[in-house]
Amino acid sequence: MIENLRVDKSQTPEKFQHLTKEILDFLIDKLQTLDNLEKEIYERYQVLQLDTNPNQAHEDEDGLWEEYFQRCEKIIAPISIKPYKDNRTFGKPTHYDYLNNANTKIILILKSINRGIVELQFDNGVAKKEQFIIKKDNDSWKIDTKKYSFPGEGVWRKDEI
Repeated sequence: MIENLRVDKSQTPEKFQHLTKEILDFLIDKLQTLDNLEKEIYERYQVLQLDTNPNQAHEDEDGLWEEYFQRCEKIIAPISIKPYKDNRTFGKPTHYDYLNNANTKIILILKSINRGIVELQFDNGVAKKEQFIIKKDNDSWKIDTKKYSFPGEGVWRKDEI
């Protein structure tokens, strides 16, 4: 997957370059796992909608949402420094669908052996940027913070994974 994306490591000093693959493999793999789950749940939701009056919720819809939140927590809780909040949604395109776009650009900034910034720039109908602050926690990487912004803005807004 990473091979298909443009990666800019120019802001990472040579002494930390060896960590770039490890960090990107960690982050991209987890985001792809979330993306695949979102695709699956959305497809199942669409099937439920075929069997439902347009003005009513299907009787199994609450169970689908609960399953989605539980499965998200299983993915996110072990890789996030902050507690999981079950406020995710699903739809089409999926939240991390931009990882399938060859025009997505990744900027990796490492200034220490224990902390990195991964910025993803993409256009999935709207040009946007997402930033992940990654920190070493014991022997594994974890996501500390996620933010988003839009090109030309100097402001980053907090976001959930």
